[in-house]
Amino acid sequence: MEIVDIFVIIIACIISYLLGSVSIARLITKKESDGGIKSQGSGNPGTMNMLRTHGVFMGLFTLLCDALKGTIPALFALLYFKHYDPVIQYSCIFGFGLSAVLGHIFPCFYRFKGGKGIATTFGIFIVVDPITTVILFGILFLTLYFIKIGSVVSLLFITIVAVVQLFKGFMDANWLSIMLMFIIVLIDYWAHRQNLFRLMDNKENPADLQEGLKKDIEKIKNKRERKLEKNAVRHDKITRKYDRKIDKRSDKVQRKIDKINRSTNNADTNEKNTIEDNKEENSANE
Repeated sequence: MEIVDIFVIIIACIISYLLGSVSIARLITKKESDGGIKSQGSGNPGTMNMLRTHGVFMGLFTLLCDALKGTIPALFALLYFKHYDPVIQYSCIFGFGLSAVLGHIFPCFYRFKGGKGIATTFGIFIVVDPITTVILFGILFLTLYFIKIGSVVSLLFITIVAVVQLFKGFMDANWLSIMLMFIIVLIDYWAHRQNLFRLMDNKENPADLQEGLKKDIEKIKNKRERKLEKNAVRHDKITRKYDRKIDKRSDKVQRKIDKINRSTNNADTNEKNTIEDNKEENSANE
């Protein structure tokens, strides 16, 4: 490995941390009147709390964005070090991924108070083992529908995926990669320590997909109602505008008719006066 590669690794770790520090949930809810996601639900700016407070769609969107924070650094390592020994390549994948996870949990932009790291870890494993990761994610996402405890499903997911990687060929004698991978998992567990304590006290906040879907449906209905109200207001505005134009034109036409009538009446009066004058003149002559 050359000095340039070492420099690239250092820069990539820094950029990965900064990328991980970007809180998508905070950015999405920044303009909300109650202060955003930190004041809603559990206060955690992550997928489960977004799902719980803003619906399934926003939860999945947050998951996608947070996963990209792990996928982008891991994918860079996979491609940049593809001609190197697998030990170096996968060590860089998990090393850059670890930096992104640390950024997500301890973001420098938000006083080092961030999320729980699961979605970003998911993004790393998507690069390392996409098929296994997607299958397990699908299975455990359906499991969430029934048990409704997001922390359990999340920790179970990353644990199973990490254990599966131990049986993959690229992990043979790759102790550095294994160590980095399980450091990521342990950090995720540490970030969930309060969830685990609440779980033991049977006070853990549920992540109900049905309730999330109801929120999505309610949002769609509210959006549709607002659109209908907006269209109704617009229709009334246009109607009033054209009513005023019609009234104005009607008044103008009526004034013209009145003017014509007055002119006609004046002409009739003049003609009548002329006739009477002629009669009087004729009578005088006789």
